[in-house]
Amino acid sequence: MRQLGVQPKPESPVTLARELPRRMTSVDALMTNASLYERAALASQAFLGLHSYLQRQHYRGYEFDDFLGSPLVRFLSLNSLLLQRVAVQAGELLLLNVRLLLGIRKLESTKARGFFAKGYLYRFLATGDESWLSAAVSCLDWLLENSSPQYPGASWGNAFDFASRGGFFPKGRPTIVWTAHIAEAFDLAYLVTKKAEYLNALEQSARFIISALERHEDERGICFAYAPGSPALVFNSNLLGAATLIRWWNHSGDSTSFDLARRAMTWTLPHMNPDGSWYYGVGEKYRWIDNFHTAYNIDCFVTAHEVGGESLVPEAVIEKSYRFWTTNFFLQDGTPKYYDARTYPLDIQCAAQAIETLSKLRRRFADAGPLADRVLAWTLRHMQKKNGAFRYQIRRLWMNNLEAIHWGQSTMLAALGAYLHFLPPGVRKP
Repeated sequence: MRQLGVQPKPESPVTLARELPRRMTSVDALMTNASLYERAALASQAFLGLHSYLQRQHYRGYEFDDFLGSPLVRFLSLNSLLLQRVAVQAGELLLLNVRLLLGIRKLESTKARGFFAKGYLYRFLATGDESWLSAAVSCLDWLLENSSPQYPGASWGNAFDFASRGGFFPKGRPTIVWTAHIAEAFDLAYLVTKKAEYLNALEQSARFIISALERHEDERGICFAYAPGSPALVFNSNLLGAATLIRWWNHSGDSTSFDLARRAMTWTLPHMNPDGSWYYGVGEKYRWIDNFHTAYNIDCFVTAHEVGGESLVPEAVIEKSYRFWTTNFFLQDGTPKYYDARTYPLDIQCAAQAIETLSKLRRRFADAGPLADRVLAWTLRHMQKKNGAFRYQIRRLWMNNLEAIHWGQSTMLAALGAYLHFLPPGVRKP
């Protein structure tokens, strides 16, 4: 596998990583009175600092939910879903990172590679620097070599066992969520490069969704399973699958993909709450409303509307969902709340997805750009560490400084790249 040997210009990322803490002390003042170019310069500095960190780590890392990657923890869990879930939660909440002592290794992540590819592609589009395109290509090539061999098409999953209220997911079992996020990166790569292998990867991702996943079906439409053998009535995963099919239909005109995407949308849309909010899914165990899954939903609605128009998703649904999201999930200073009715934990995934989604929506909603600015300022001040990486969470009484490779580093690279790429036309981008 090729190494991502990018040498960003004009500033050395090593020097930047040393200077980043001093620069971040002026974030509040800069973001309050800055020009868009000055804000872009700050985002660029953060991007380079994170890129430097990733190179030092060889794109490997821990994850907040990787405790079942420990042979000892797996043995003690006794194949009990309850104990497996407890182990995952313990790994998320421990004050000290004891993963090395438990035999948990830093791993490469398919999920992370997809977000890294997006971040580097956005950076290339913003700067025209071919070295960033080379970095994206390395990530995409790695993903092509590391898709799941067990199912039709192309799909991707975790590098470790995982358990949640949705069930137990053995290492390597692909999910619709991560396959859809990675398919988005391949779609963007094809638009940038016109390379046939990237369009083929998008097609094969659609094939996985169509051929390998069970479907719930009723009079409203269909809901795709979360993973093979794991049916669940989850809104964001169903929409992400539909968005992948829409992306493929946009290039191919494949009627099967369009019909299934339309039916997934028609099943999901009636589940929107009257105020524009979205529970995670159907059933009591999925009855919560959170920040980043709401953003996923909005992203999928916008994709479907831009490609398929009102027949797929009415503009009114996007407007109502967006207004609930921006009204209920952010404090005045840009702090991204985790839940609509509760602020803590302050989570890097919420921050990253908010920055990316708001950046994409700059031209659609007048308040999206200013809110993206505030969330970016808050995130750089509170979540980026001296080494350029981003901490996992801030709790009410303590911080979890885990540098989660997908949950924090890859999503923030994509977010910072999107922020820079989607700045208004005419803004000089560093």
